[in-house]
Amino acid sequence: MTAPMEIARRVADAVLYEGYLLYPYRASAAKNRVRWQFGVLVPPGFDATCEHPSSVTECLLERADDAEVRLRLRFLHVRTRVVERAGDDGHRPVPELTVETAGPAAPATGTAGGFPGRETDLGTAGSGEAGDGPGTAGGAPEGFPDRETDFGTAGSGEAGDAVTYLSFEEATERETEVTFPVAGLLDGERAADVRLPGDRSVETITGPSGRARGRVVREHLPLHAVVRARAERVAGPYDLVRLRVRVENVTGWDDPDATREQALRRSLISAHLIIEVTGGAFVSLLDPPEWARPAAETCRNERTWPVLVGEPGHRDVLLSSPIILYDYPDTAPESPGDMFDATEIDEMLHLRTLTLTEEEQRQARATDPRVARLLDMVATLPPELAERLHGAIRHLETPARDAAAPRWGSAAGPGAVPWDDASPAGPPAGPAPDPVPGLTPDSAPDLAADLASDLTPGAAPWGDPGADFWSDLANGPGSSPDTDAVSVAGVEVARGSRVRLAPGRRRADAHDMFLAGRTARVEAVLTDLDGARHLAVTLDEDPGADLHRSHGRFLYFAPDEVEPLDAPGPADGTAGTGLPGLPGLPGRTPDRPGQTDDGGTGTDARDTPEGREAP
Repeated sequence: MTAPMEIARRVADAVLYEGYLLYPYRASAAKNRVRWQFGVLVPPGFDATCEHPSSVTECLLERADDAEVRLRLRFLHVRTRVVERAGDDGHRPVPELTVETAGPAAPATGTAGGFPGRETDLGTAGSGEAGDGPGTAGGAPEGFPDRETDFGTAGSGEAGDAVTYLSFEEATERETEVTFPVAGLLDGERAADVRLPGDRSVETITGPSGRARGRVVREHLPLHAVVRARAERVAGPYDLVRLRVRVENVTGWDDPDATREQALRRSLISAHLIIEVTGGAFVSLLDPPEWARPAAETCRNERTWPVLVGEPGHRDVLLSSPIILYDYPDTAPESPGDMFDATEIDEMLHLRTLTLTEEEQRQARATDPRVARLLDMVATLPPELAERLHGAIRHLETPARDAAAPRWGSAAGPGAVPWDDASPAGPPAGPAPDPVPGLTPDSAPDLAADLASDLTPGAAPWGDPGADFWSDLANGPGSSPDTDAVSVAGVEVARGSRVRLAPGRRRADAHDMFLAGRTARVEAVLTDLDGARHLAVTLDEDPGADLHRSHGRFLYFAPDEVEPLDAPGPADGTAGTGLPGLPGLPGRTPDRPGQTDDGGTGTDARDTPEGREAP
């Protein structure tokens, strides 16, 4: 497997299991009772929800005359797991059954359905595989009788212990692959069938005496999907080809009264495509070259988000994801394993999982074999690996400076600091005075942060007597956020101005998209250490704007991401911006438009094109 494909699979696996089970990983938790939220393609006859039966991916190829594309469709197939208690009158479903065990349970019986491609089944109840308690299962569909307990409490599976079986829904990975020459796709549409006939298996649950106490019935229902692909040339001199792939669930459905849970059994879950090209190259749709931008803007993607994956700079693999990503996403190397919440903070999930009580762990282990492995991973993680979850520095570099702009802290400009000389000929003769004992360029950000923590909330640091130095450090040379202005489309925008937000002019994230077109009030004009301007704003329609203003919790946009609605307005009697966290401090200015200054980021998935984090 090539390096780009290995990276693509790591990211695709994170997408595949995103939200599969969430902390505290118990079937009884409210957040785990409504599952399967991403990439769901329901049967075409099911219309009880707003979910759709198909997805469409369109992307651009260059140098594709002799190219070949390989399409990998991957998704989860829901498998029900029903626990049945044995009785004189046969078996009846129960939500939970706990029985004494004399060791590993009897092997399951039944047949497995075929599938054109790979099928992965990560552990079954009673398999006795490493990381699984023998006979662990999970969950409780509605309508079952009360919990049934045959003996004792859940244990290791050794003689004299007990094992709990839960009725729940599991999932099986499905993957199918098909290859088409681009020349053939230019001649017309090609289609590939994906058929899963379904299967049913039965596992007997026995007690220490060998008498059957019940059984676990697992079942996949049949699925039928179609992958359709075609290509067309894009008009113009650049010899581009637009590839269109449609994934459609065509499973028959004729039950108008069915619930979503019933429809999910015949749905494709977390469906996504990995598309690989040989003899050609993809064009980024998020950051296309200018010559390809008009063609990129005509691509239509429905319920998918295609991004380049693999090693940065390589353009031979594309992931069409049901989750918004940036080009070249990757999983963090510090992450020890999948915790099914790829944008959450691994350290937090790790520590919270360690706090689960023995009873909570028993319930979680019984929910799903994957959760049992997760708990084992957390419990056995060495301290040196756990420490890595605290954070990491990806890149260290010196910001490029415009030769025409004054250097921050130069002796020739406001906010001069003694260690930064403005003369290209070198530093002035003799040592320069140090305004703060022990202050050096390396220690300045830390000292500034310490000072910021001592400020009274709501008190602007630039308003304190003698705080010119700290004002320059926090907000740029000679800046005054309360009075500074910036020209936008020929209009001076300053504190009090009203603007309309237009974040789409840059690569907006999901949060920014919800803010597009909203009107806002400018609360401050900030200058960072590189001389770039940022507008701190509050939304006009936000009922908590006054509260945000008093605490300095703003949204941040670049000047070219707003449209002026009027000239600078009065301060309306409001206090200064009062940013208690000094948002202009190095490392505290928001990385992307629309990001609040208190956002956290996870270590389980990362993506930093141009220094921006993945949503």
